[in-house]
Amino acid sequence: MADNNNISPANNDTELARLIGESLPDLSKLDQTQDPLLPHLFSYKETVTSQTVSINSEALWDSISGEMNNPAEKARVLQLSPAVKRYLMAAAVLIIALVGSFMYQSYLSPVLIGESFASAEVIELQDGSTVTLRPYSKLFEIDNTNASAMYKLEGEGYFEVTPNPDRIFSVQTVMAEVQVLGTKFVLSDWGSTSSVYLQEGRIRYTALSSNQAIELEPGESSSVTENVQSPQIQSVNEDVFTDWLNNELVFRNESVEQVFSELEQHYNIQIQTAPEVAGEFLSGTIGLDSLSTVLRDLELVLGGTFTQTGPNSYVFNPGE
Repeated sequence: MADNNNISPANNDTELARLIGESLPDLSKLDQTQDPLLPHLFSYKETVTSQTVSINSEALWDSISGEMNNPAEKARVLQLSPAVKRYLMAAAVLIIALVGSFMYQSYLSPVLIGESFASAEVIELQDGSTVTLRPYSKLFEIDNTNASAMYKLEGEGYFEVTPNPDRIFSVQTVMAEVQVLGTKFVLSDWGSTSSVYLQEGRIRYTALSSNQAIELEPGESSSVTENVQSPQIQSVNEDVFTDWLNNELVFRNESVEQVFSELEQHYNIQIQTAPEVAGEFLSGTIGLDSLSTVLRDLELVLGGTFTQTGPNSYVFNPGE
C-alpha cells in the first residue's frame, strides 16, 4: 500500500489532493496561495452556490392549497358526459332494485311455525285461529300484519279462522291459495292435488298458475291438479275431508290410487302398485289406528298383499 506521508514534492496534483483531504470538511483552512489551482476551485464553488434556489416552504404550501381548493379544477374533475351519467344512473337503479328485491324476498321468506309427525298437531296462531295439522304436515308463516296473515301449507290441515273483517287470512299450497275472512275449512296438498273443503263461512280459492278463482259456500269443495288449472265447485260429503280428524279414512267411490296417496301422506310412506289396481274404485271406512292394521284391512278388500321394500316404502301385489 502506498505511503501517503512520503509523497514526492514534484507531484503537484498529488500534493494538492493531500492538502484538500487534510482540510475536509472545512476547505476554508486551505491557503489559496499554496497552489495556483485553488483559486479557480473556490471561484467555481461560489458560482454553483449562488445558483442554488432558496425554497420558501410557506409559499410552496399556499400554492398547493390554492390548486386543491380551486372551484374550476373541481368542476373539471367531476364533470361527466351525459352518456356516463346515464350509465351511472342505470347502475344505481339496478343496485337499488337488487337490494330491494333481496330485502323483500327475505321479508317474505316462509318461517316454519308448526309441524306434525306420527300424530296430528294443533297449532294456535297469534289471532286465536287454530290449525290442526294432519300427520306429517307443515305450516309456514309468510306474512303477519294488522291487514293480512299469510301462511303456506305442506300436507293437510283443518283451519278454524277467527273472524276479522278488517284482515285478510290466506293459505297457500304449491298450486293454489285460499283467502278467508272468518271460516272453517280443510286444505290439502298431497298426491299432486291441492283440494279445499269449506265447512263454514266464505273463501276464495285461486289456482296460482292460471290465476282463476272461485268462491265457495259451506259444504262445497274444489281442487287443482297439475293437469287441471281451472277450479270447479263440487258438492261432497263433509266426512270425506274431515275423516282424519276422527282418526279414520272415509272413501266414497274413490280410486285406489287416491286412497294410496292419502295413506302416503298420513303415514309418510310410499306405495307402488300395478296400473290396473290403481284404477279400481273403493267405498268404505278404515280406522287409522296403526299402519299395519290399515294395510291388513286393505289386503282383505283388494285381495292381495303388501310387501315392505324399504323403511318407508311398500309394494302391493294383487292376488292371482
